[in-house]
Amino acid sequence: MKLNKNLAILLSGQLVSQLGDKFYLLALSFWVLEATNSASMMGIVLFCSLFPGVASGLLAGAIVDRYSRKWIIVAADLTRGFIVLGLSLLFFFDQVALAWIIIAQVLLSISTAFFNPCIPAVIPQIVRQEDLAKANSQTQLIRGISTVLGPVLGGISVAAFGYLFVFVFNGLSFVISGICELFLRIPEEKPHSKAPGLMNDVKEGIRYIIEEKSLLSLLGSIAVIHFFVGAFQTITPVLAKVMTGVAVQNLGFIQTAFGLGMVFLSLVFGVKNLMNQRESVTLFISVFFIGMVNVVISFLDLNGTKSIFPYLVPFFFYGGFVILAVTAFRTLVQQATPNRMAGRVFGVASSVGDGSIPLAMLIYGFLLDYFSVGYLLIISGLSLMLSALIFAKKVHPVSSRVPI
Repeated sequence: MKLNKNLAILLSGQLVSQLGDKFYLLALSFWVLEATNSASMMGIVLFCSLFPGVASGLLAGAIVDRYSRKWIIVAADLTRGFIVLGLSLLFFFDQVALAWIIIAQVLLSISTAFFNPCIPAVIPQIVRQEDLAKANSQTQLIRGISTVLGPVLGGISVAAFGYLFVFVFNGLSFVISGICELFLRIPEEKPHSKAPGLMNDVKEGIRYIIEEKSLLSLLGSIAVIHFFVGAFQTITPVLAKVMTGVAVQNLGFIQTAFGLGMVFLSLVFGVKNLMNQRESVTLFISVFFIGMVNVVISFLDLNGTKSIFPYLVPFFFYGGFVILAVTAFRTLVQQATPNRMAGRVFGVASSVGDGSIPLAMLIYGFLLDYFSVGYLLIISGLSLMLSALIFAKKVHPVSSRVPI
């Protein structure tokens, strides 16, 4: 697929902002661990980073469908940039406290709730229907590149320049991304509903999902799967801390291996569409193998492996399988959803499907104070494998329709 100008602009903006975000999340996780010495407190901060956005997903999705998606994307990125730059000022004047971190994360989460549904909703407007899977894989390629470069450069930056530099970098990355997105040209949609009021839009979106049984089953399965995948984000910084060497650098190596796996599979998608219209099969096979990788990593930890290097291969495969699963899921939803309702459907996906991620972060954050990483990983891994087998039989392929 030839990369069109609009998709190139969208991907460029995402590369800049996601690179800064990887800097920021790595620095934030370790700042909280250093300041509180508590995995449960880190879980609370990560929970506040996601849950407000999840709670806002339904309303945000309705706004995405009602107003200009381009300007929502631009406004969301600029808002996130100003929030992080404001937090940077607190760091500069040595006035930062955990309460300010939590407030900033809540505001960032709400802003992200408006940004996230826009991206998958916009893609079908700027690429052809048959190119959806490849376009989605290219957005994941950007995510992979930022995952490779962000943790390494972020770890080096924290060690060399401190937390303030990383926070300023992330704030500026959002601003630059917003400026890039000003040049987007997105075809305008016709008014989607004659009924006034956002709540009517929300109800219409919920009604559509309920009536589309296959789509409803798909979102329900993703909610369960995301609980165990979300736990991994809380476990990884703690795993990096118990390894030999510098914890922040260990986490950087882990996330780089993860990102390389993402990049590899995304590049393969760029050459050939591996799914061949079998996205639902690809989704659950990928989830099963993600569970297997969790089990492998748990065995390494339980056997007392402290060196970072044996962990890098399973993390590489983890990233690759995540790309397959995310690309398959996003393509399935896009194919089943009229574009005039894409914001609401992806808003529901964020609220329902992603809602279990902050819950997992909160629960596993507390569990890590009492149980070892290895035991929690093996439980998550086996649960993912079982979930994939169950849902593969229950979730039928989502019927494809031309977005209208």
